[in-house]
Amino acid sequence: MKLSNLVKHVSHSSLELARNDLALWVARYAHKIFEPANAAMARGNAVELGLYHMHNGSEFDSPVEEAMKEYNKRTALGVDAESREREREMIEPMMEQYRALWPETLPALSGYQNKIELEIEGLDVPCIGFTDFDLEDRVIDIKTTSRLPSAISASHRRQGAIYQRASANRAVEFIYLTPKKAARYVLEDSRQDWLEVVATAQRLQNFIAAFDNVEALTAAVIPNYDTFYWSSPQTREAGRRLYGF
Repeated sequence: MKLSNLVKHVSHSSLELARNDLALWVARYAHKIFEPANAAMARGNAVELGLYHMHNGSEFDSPVEEAMKEYNKRTALGVDAESREREREMIEPMMEQYRALWPETLPALSGYQNKIELEIEGLDVPCIGFTDFDLEDRVIDIKTTSRLPSAISASHRRQGAIYQRASANRAVEFIYLTPKKAARYVLEDSRQDWLEVVATAQRLQNFIAAFDNVEALTAAVIPNYDTFYWSSPQTREAGRRLYGF
């Protein structure tokens, strides 16, 4: 069986899922079992949109209001009230932390959520992604989190390696935001990170090629419901129906 029988493309998130939980990868991409919306993801999307308005909006725009409207829309259904309110309270402080990183006037962005696409050697589907913010000389990726890391994580380094090779080797900068602190880190020397992206994609394709059909592939992976990847009750229940335990 070919990788292209299951997906039209790979992405950083799908490759990271394959590295960490093949059973959920199979559930998601072979059986179309997707995660329901959650408040933390909506918070991240809302903050990014608010920051876009901070960069490119007019003097009459309210970036915080735009962020809140986006958050309310994304959490209108299927999100419990407690987590909805908890994540909502983080939005404005995170935006304030971001603004404090720029002592000067914020530059206008040349792109927002731009699609990137590149080929990976030997892979029968392309790799795609969407950059958060584009400037002429760099790509900026925004990460909202409850804990501030001291460096770019290994997973995010691989993401940055994809962006760099799809963006004419421009600099890639990660900005991490919490309600109380923020940090910006520039990705340095991503050659090893790119090798890991390529190897992950190729090995995923090789693994799938070992099976004749989806049923045989599904029977070869083991779900681990103790990991955070299966934290959604709906996803765990769908997994148990799919795998039989």
